[in-house]
Amino acid sequence: MKNYFLLFFIGVSSCIFSQETFYVTAPSGLIVRDNPNGARFGKISYGSAVKVEKQLQPFSITDNGKTVNGNWVKIEGNNSQIQYDENLDTDKMYAFNGFLTPKNEFINQSEKIIARHPALKDYYLATSYDVFAIKGDFFGDGLEDDLFRMIDPKGKIRLMIINHQQNGSKIYGLGGAKDPFGMEDYGMAILHKVGKGIPLWSNYEDDFREFKSVPKNEIVKLNYDAIYIHEAEACGGGFIFWKNNKWNWLQQE
Repeated sequence: MKNYFLLFFIGVSSCIFSQETFYVTAPSGLIVRDNPNGARFGKISYGSAVKVEKQLQPFSITDNGKTVNGNWVKIEGNNSQIQYDENLDTDKMYAFNGFLTPKNEFINQSEKIIARHPALKDYYLATSYDVFAIKGDFFGDGLEDDLFRMIDPKGKIRLMIINHQQNGSKIYGLGGAKDPFGMEDYGMAILHKVGKGIPLWSNYEDDFREFKSVPKNEIVKLNYDAIYIHEAEACGGGFIFWKNNKWNWLQQE
C-alpha cells in the first residue's frame, strides 16, 4: 500500500511539473534540439515562457566556468517565441532545463532589477503576457540592457528600457502619450530580442513585399541588438531599434 501511494505521488508530481510554466534565463537564448543531445532545432529568447511536457535524463554543462545541473526536458512546440525552421517537426522539441526557472522566481528576479530604479516605482510588470522581460545590448555600447513590459499609472502597456551604462543608467519609455511612433499601448503578444547582424527591413510599403524585393539601402544591419514586437497570428508589428540617438521603427505586417 505504501508503495502504491509513493508511485501515485510521483505520478502527480510529474503532472504538476509538466504543467508549470518556466522562463528562459540564458541571456543568449535557450537552444532547442530534436532529441536530447540531438541536432540543434532552434532557439528560444531570454524571457520567453516555456511549457515542459516531460522531464527526462539528468544532464549538466559548464557555463562561464560554472557547472549548471539539470535535466533534458521535452517542451511544448506550440510556442510563437521559438525561432525555428517551419519545416521541422514541432512535436519533437527538447531543451536543457538548467536555464529555465519558474515564473514566480523569474518575476522576483525582474522586480529586484526594477526596484533599483525609483523612476519605475509606480509601474508594474505586465505578467499576464508570456513575455514581460528581455535582455540585450540595445544601445551598442557593449553592455547588456533590460527591457520590461510594464503597466503605467494610466493602465497603458509600455516598454520600459533600462540602458545600463558604465556609470549609472538611463531609462527610456515606449508607449503612452509621447510615444515616438504614436502607439500608446504595447500589448502585442510576441516580444523578443533580435540579435546583432540580423537584417531588419519593412515588409510593407504600399503593399506586402518579400525580403528579396527590398532595396539594399532600406535594409538595416546593426552591430547590436534590436527589438521585435508583433501581434500573434495577425498583422501588425515591427522592428524597433536605437539609431542616430532616437528610436526607429520598421513595419512588419
